[in-house]
Amino acid sequence: MGIGINLEDEDERFWFSYARLRDAVVLLHEGYPLPEIFINLDPKALKCDERTNVVIVYPHGNTTVPVALEQNPKLTKERSINLILTAFPEIVEDRETGLKVLHVYDGFTFLSRDDYKSALMASGLSREEAEEKASKIGSKGILALFKFSRPIIAHGIFFHFTHPLRPEIEFVRAPIIQPIVWEAATYLKCKLPDMLKGSGIRTADQFNWYMDQTASMSESEAKTEIRRRLIEFTKAYDTIIIKPEKESGGRNAKVIQIRRNGKIIDENLEEAVNLIYEISKSDSVVVQEFLKSYVRKLYTKEFLENLVERFARLGVPVRLYRDPQTPLFSYFRQILVLGEKGYEISHHITVIGTTGVANVGQGGLLYEYTDDIINPKYREDLRREITKAAYRSMEAQRRYLRTHWKEILDDYLKIHPEFAKRLKFRVITDLTGFDNRDIPYEMGDFMPVFLVDENDNLVRIYDEDTERLIPLYDENGKPTPVEIYDENGKPVPRVDEHGNPVPIKLFDEKGNKIPLFDSKGRQISSLVVYKIEANPGAGLWRPHNDQLPPHRKGEGVYIIFSRLGERAAIYKKKLEEMLGERKVLTEESKGAATYLPSGET
Repeated sequence: MGIGINLEDEDERFWFSYARLRDAVVLLHEGYPLPEIFINLDPKALKCDERTNVVIVYPHGNTTVPVALEQNPKLTKERSINLILTAFPEIVEDRETGLKVLHVYDGFTFLSRDDYKSALMASGLSREEAEEKASKIGSKGILALFKFSRPIIAHGIFFHFTHPLRPEIEFVRAPIIQPIVWEAATYLKCKLPDMLKGSGIRTADQFNWYMDQTASMSESEAKTEIRRRLIEFTKAYDTIIIKPEKESGGRNAKVIQIRRNGKIIDENLEEAVNLIYEISKSDSVVVQEFLKSYVRKLYTKEFLENLVERFARLGVPVRLYRDPQTPLFSYFRQILVLGEKGYEISHHITVIGTTGVANVGQGGLLYEYTDDIINPKYREDLRREITKAAYRSMEAQRRYLRTHWKEILDDYLKIHPEFAKRLKFRVITDLTGFDNRDIPYEMGDFMPVFLVDENDNLVRIYDEDTERLIPLYDENGKPTPVEIYDENGKPVPRVDEHGNPVPIKLFDEKGNKIPLFDSKGRQISSLVVYKIEANPGAGLWRPHNDQLPPHRKGEGVYIIFSRLGERAAIYKKKLEEMLGERKVLTEESKGAATYLPSGET
């Protein structure tokens, strides 16, 4: 029986024990060593009663979360946080207080040198033997798997969305990385425009085709209506992207050009109609304008050359400037996490691909988004606009969840019917005062949309109040009535003495931005940033970490878990106040642990 298979059903115990073989093979394949094993380990060896215990409830073979576990030695030293992975914790109710807590029976993590020595001594090794073995351990620690002699209490929880405890985990009232209402909302791409409304941030134009619509019509009727909607929608956008609403990571999304020079491409239209109809048998469909990426314009020449080299190492030839040029697409990811002092961005990511869905899992390359990889002309504008989009969209989504949580859950249960009978949702706050209809963590995807043309002349502006792009020229190239002002408050000429349009330059000959303002006195940006979607989970942690220099490894995940740990520490204090002298709800440990070395120490 695998360590930590804390299940009652015999078949489940067998299956998940068998799956541990797969977990072990995967981790070895990923370059991780075999763990040191401790059976019946006293939690005091890892100061579990003193420290804040943050648990990642994930399978042991997940290849993303070890990047976080590697930060445990640093978290224990600097933050007094134990960060451990456990697969099957248990919700236990205290009879005297009625409090529900999450009991953890085992753990998997990297131990610091001091914690490793402590665990060895708790297993019966002499201080000299333990010190000798621990002296060989570097600052990164050593991978260990341990079964506790008594359960410990989890104070903060990073939870996997498919776990059997998903319907009831919030009743523990500990800080959880993703409450179920927010997790459900991340799948509802059809609702994103509504979520963002009033924030000054927008997403791509879209229309939705719902499962219910297909279910209520004959195939012929549904396809006729889908076709009509596509023809109307593509009067403004030649190319669209079709997405299943509840898939993430670009899975099953497809980019299709419907018009060329304004004329319908019949075979492409029929492909889109059939695709939307087929998807809508099992999921709702989002049909969006396909936002153009200007990779060659946005990034520096040095960055693009590095991009070509990285693609070449993967066997993918990229022509930057020779015809036919390789199409390039990109997006940005900002990860926000809530700490004691508010939200913080832990990860700044950009992904570039050669297909319209520039996903890392589908051939895209991930880079850390730093200012130096962005064309100096747009560097300041992009950083300001993407940060604004991340924080403002977060606040808008938080407001939306408070008033629409019921319909969000109803939609979620359509895709997770296995939770429907067991989900007994009620609005509660955790012991830190955080509402379970709120958002503690988000992986948001964003795209810049240029307001200038290929010559950096201003061709449109963005009105945050109406959340609309306002063109400066009509279809015939004539100036619209929109006024643009210079830094002295004077209107910029729109036509010359002959009535011909005058280009509005946004940069001088040296590439410095020319201060221009709209009628509301707001300085005009070279670009605006759209929100594309929100994502659950831990995606891109590891490839992001791979791009960091050695002295910054783990930087992003350290922020995530130190901030979750701050909230968990508040929970721990509140819990101990409520329990009084009975700070631990479990019996004391007895006897020494059994130590099973990996053979590599």
